[in-house]
Amino acid sequence: MMKPPFALHMVDRKEVRAWLESTKTRGMALGLEHTKRALELLALPAPHHEVVHVAGSNGKGTTVASLCAALTEVGIPNLSFTSPHLVRIEERIRIDGRPVAPTTFDAALATVKAMSEQSGLSLTFFETTFLVAMVVANQSDVEVVVLETGLGGRLDATRVAHADVSVITSLSLEHSDVLGSTLSAIASEKVAIARPRAPLVVRRPPQTEVVEAIVAGADKAGNPLLGEDCAPAKLHWVDAEPAWTYHQEAMALARAAWPFIGACKAHAFPDLRGLKWPARMQRLHGKERDDLLFILDGAHNPSGMIASCRELEVALADRDDWALLVGTSPQTHMRAMLAPLATLCEQQPPVEIVVSVPQGGRYPGVPGEELVHHLDEVGLKPTRVTVNPEEAVQWFEGHTKVNTVVSIGSLYMQGNVMEALGAVDDDALSIEAKQ
Repeated sequence: MMKPPFALHMVDRKEVRAWLESTKTRGMALGLEHTKRALELLALPAPHHEVVHVAGSNGKGTTVASLCAALTEVGIPNLSFTSPHLVRIEERIRIDGRPVAPTTFDAALATVKAMSEQSGLSLTFFETTFLVAMVVANQSDVEVVVLETGLGGRLDATRVAHADVSVITSLSLEHSDVLGSTLSAIASEKVAIARPRAPLVVRRPPQTEVVEAIVAGADKAGNPLLGEDCAPAKLHWVDAEPAWTYHQEAMALARAAWPFIGACKAHAFPDLRGLKWPARMQRLHGKERDDLLFILDGAHNPSGMIASCRELEVALADRDDWALLVGTSPQTHMRAMLAPLATLCEQQPPVEIVVSVPQGGRYPGVPGEELVHHLDEVGLKPTRVTVNPEEAVQWFEGHTKVNTVVSIGSLYMQGNVMEALGAVDDDALSIEAKQ
């Protein structure tokens, strides 16, 4: 898939990875001028691929995964850029659903590092990984690139990329300190990914005022800073059924975007009955006990938890005794996020409730005793507190008699659980369609 000149670069992996790690100290930067300048300095040739840009509060990663699984299924080479990664940095850039090879990542990273050092342009971690994805996409033979926004849309680094189609998934109150305290304000930030005269596929929200905010943003699509004139986007609504799972919503959005992608014109959207998307209702067996099933899901806000618990009701219906493992990053609406979990546990009581602390995330995980307090507020009584997810997994495999463990909360915690289970190879971390 990669062109030979790109793959032949000699790269000091230790050096470029150390440089990438150093960019984490620069925190988060919202704004387009910086990333726009960096992309210009890379002097990449005009893209030879189409681009789909996806934003939203819930389901945006699953929508990216659904679309890429469909593209792979019909034989259209594709690249996805998503975040965060669970186990390995290469997960952020997948070609045909599989993480790029470390050598491919390192060669592109070396290109970005050289640009940064020669220009004196300082980059954040997210900006760096996005630019690495742009270099890999440019040097590969992919026909479609699917980009997931990191935060918001209007000022997200991914907004500087050209896009042929934009997609907005369901919206909820999230990152209110940055995106605004109302759904309408958040919608205005997200809809700013709309490109003038280009298709904009949107999961229709139930609130009239939020619909109006999206229509207003679509009518004045375009960002002059990026060389775009202002003109209406071509708005297309997707109406979700109340009983749909977030996987079904994501598949509907992918199906709706499909006709607007030129590479897809000769192909009907494939009949995909399922999706393997790491840490999103992913099923893994125990490392020491093959009879022990772990169900991993990274629901990490109130609306996401509602959707996940709806799916878990079905997933647990045919299981015997089960246990809950929960851990989270700091939340603005902690009680609202945990309430759906409490309802699930009331309807289908777990034998054990184990609390743990996610490791390696952007923010420190909520301490165990603090999370115990929050769980107690919604009527859940943890039976054990563990220092980290690895300790929790070891305890489940060595002491519990249940046959199912639901691990839910922070995506970072799901990555910790995957590592503890040894699920770290490309097969475990790939996106695949299920027929």
